[in-house]
Amino acid sequence: MNSLKTLLSLMVFLALTACGMEATQEEADILFGEGDFKAAVVKYDIVVKLEPNNAAAIFNRGLSRVKTEDYEGAYDDFTYLIRGNINLKKALLGRAKCSYELQLYKGVIMDINKVLSQDPENIEGLELRGNAYVKLFKHGYAILDLTKVITAQPENVLAYVNRGAAYARAGPMSQSRAIKDFDKAIKLDPKLAVAYFNKGAVYFFSEYWDGAIEVFNQALAIDPEYAEAITRRGMAKQNSPKYTIAEACTDFKKAAKLDDELAAEYIKEFCKN
Repeated sequence: MNSLKTLLSLMVFLALTACGMEATQEEADILFGEGDFKAAVVKYDIVVKLEPNNAAAIFNRGLSRVKTEDYEGAYDDFTYLIRGNINLKKALLGRAKCSYELQLYKGVIMDINKVLSQDPENIEGLELRGNAYVKLFKHGYAILDLTKVITAQPENVLAYVNRGAAYARAGPMSQSRAIKDFDKAIKLDPKLAVAYFNKGAVYFFSEYWDGAIEVFNQALAIDPEYAEAITRRGMAKQNSPKYTIAEACTDFKKAAKLDDELAAEYIKEFCKN
């Protein structure tokens, strides 16, 4: 009789535990759907603790961690799924996004190559790999990938910005193509300060000082605390006969207050007062 009572109690406990776990996962999924990713992570943690092999919970926790910028935690979640060959393409894409944010650019390329071997026209993968190639200064590969992205998504602003960066780094013969891409990005999104900054940088390295200053001014009209733009504008003023060293130093000092290290170096070198 006692054995029967014990068995019944155990069955009731297991049933209640299962119900509680299902409720927790449902709650986590609702939070995830509502965009409350921090709370979703907490709930998914409970689910995974109770059921360590729950692939759906691990995947959604990984996505939630990406949204909360916990890229290392998300990387671990996607790696677990990849090792188990679970939801492989999405897990590889997820890990590649984390690798990009963690500046592990070779890891991005490794994972996306696996995705593209099965799905050669995967635009998300091509864009991630193209952006990683930009960071690794592999300009030709970056341009090839990002051109495919732009062909498929002609309104993709960041693809133009990043392809423009690849053209800009590819050498003097590609500068006009870089400017064309930055102008297209500006047309699509006139409030994108980085597009103006990159265009100004091309003018700067082409020694078109006044053009660079004009475009840096446009970037700063959008984002007045864009430290890199302030520093580069100061550098352009330093080279332009239309400006004094004092005017350049005003920019360097302003950028230094925004923690720009290059500006601090220029102050030491050129700004004595």
